[in-house]
Amino acid sequence: MTTLIRSGTNARYSDTATRNIESILKLEKEDQRELSPYHRVSHAIGWFVGTVYFVVFECAIVLGWIAFNVGLAPAHWTFDPHPFPLLAVVLGLEAVLLTSFVLIRQNAIDRTSERRNHLDLQINLLAEEEATKVLRMLGEIAAHLNLPVRDPDHKDLSQDTHVESIARDLRAREKKEAE
Repeated sequence: MTTLIRSGTNARYSDTATRNIESILKLEKEDQRELSPYHRVSHAIGWFVGTVYFVVFECAIVLGWIAFNVGLAPAHWTFDPHPFPLLAVVLGLEAVLLTSFVLIRQNAIDRTSERRNHLDLQINLLAEEEATKVLRMLGEIAAHLNLPVRDPDHKDLSQDTHVESIARDLRAREKKEAE
């Protein structure tokens, strides 16, 4: 097994781990490319709204608006006198639109998270199946060599895991706890 040291970090990755990471990143980039231009714009807006830069930008715009309309501009240029009803309408509309952009971005993040969770489940199920087979083989090797198996859990762990029955038991427990 070859081990890589990533530049700028102390992290070590095997070739397999590196390939897996690169595969996941490639899939995520493909997902990004498949987004429509509208979704890309809404994701960018949703990202920007969640930064301190947006807060500074928003404060500057509102303070500039107020300053302009209370005396920095000539009287005939003002367009929204105190108590700034137009500013209230603009900020209300902005709140609705920004909330929509943030929700669109959050939905995309949720879909990615669900996809990752599903992938994790598939990998875990595969690992469980492989571990069960390895335990069975070790048991068979021990039996062939007339070696005693001293682990009391060996027999249970070397049996197939019935995921469906575990899922049903989990649902039943959740329903019972909810009552």
